[in-house]
Amino acid sequence: MPGMDLSRSFFIIVLIVITIAVAILLNTGTPVPNTGNVTGTLTGTVTIGPLCPVEPCTISHDQIVAAYAARPITITTERGAFVGSVNADPDTGYSISLQPGTYVVDIQHQGIGGSNLPGTVIIHAGETVRLDISIDTGIR
Repeated sequence: MPGMDLSRSFFIIVLIVITIAVAILLNTGTPVPNTGNVTGTLTGTVTIGPLCPVEPCTISHDQIVAAYAARPITITTERGAFVGSVNADPDTGYSISLQPGTYVVDIQHQGIGGSNLPGTVIIHAGETVRLDISIDTGIR
């Protein structure tokens, strides 16, 4: 049946064209409609102090940045699995994208000072949660 082979060939060609078109659309980076954000954001400011035993404090900006870098912010699951870490900037704070869920935020505690951490945050898709961090160095 020669007519059957022609229609089968046409059908296969149409399927190939559709497959190629779908592959091109999926690889263009165009967001799929109505999916929304799949992550949320944890952000905040960090204050560390005092950094000098007397006022006025005369340390350089590089030394201040180093004090922040020495205290990375770690994010873990409630069960303690490491998710990520971020260094705060003394001028802009910190920000990290996270999958929706409940997280524990902490720093490596040093010396005699303390902080308002660990803290628990709940991240929702497309939302920003703010957790400001205050670290007391214990310097007096």
